[in-house]
Amino acid sequence: MIQLRRARGRYRGGDAQAGIETLHAFSFGGFYDPDNVRFGSLVACNEERLRPGAGFAEHPHRDMEIVTWVLDGELTHEDSAGRTETVRPGDVARLSAGTGIRHAERNGGPAPLAFLQMWLMPAAPGGDPSYEVVRGIADGTPLA
Repeated sequence: MIQLRRARGRYRGGDAQAGIETLHAFSFGGFYDPDNVRFGSLVACNEERLRPGAGFAEHPHRDMEIVTWVLDGELTHEDSAGRTETVRPGDVARLSAGTGIRHAERNGGPAPLAFLQMWLMPAAPGGDPSYEVVRGIADGTPLA
C-alpha cells in the first residue's frame, strides 16, 4: 500500500547547530521504521536545507545512484575523483557511486540552500564511479 507522507509527517533529522535541516521520507540514518524502509529501488528521498557554509563532510558511497535536484541556493559537490561542481536551481546532478567514491556536499553560496536528494539501488553492483550535472532541466516548467 502506498502512503503519502507530507512534510509534517516525515522524520526530521539534521543538526540545527550545524545549519542542517533534513526531512526523510523513508527510514534513514538514526530513524528506523520497519514499515517504511524503501519503495522499490528508491531507498532514500530527503529534503535538505543548509544555511550558508553548512554541509556534509566527505563520506563514502558504494553501489548507489544518487540524484540531486537543487531548488534554491548553490550546492558545491567535491569528490575523490577530483571533481568540483556547483549545482544551482533547476540543475539535476547524478552520482553513480559504482565500486566506491568519497564526496562532500555543502552550501557554497551566500543564501540558504534547499535541495531534494533521492538514493536508488543500481540494477547491478560495481562499475566506475561517475558524476554529471544537467543544467536547467528542472525549473518547474510543465513538460509538454
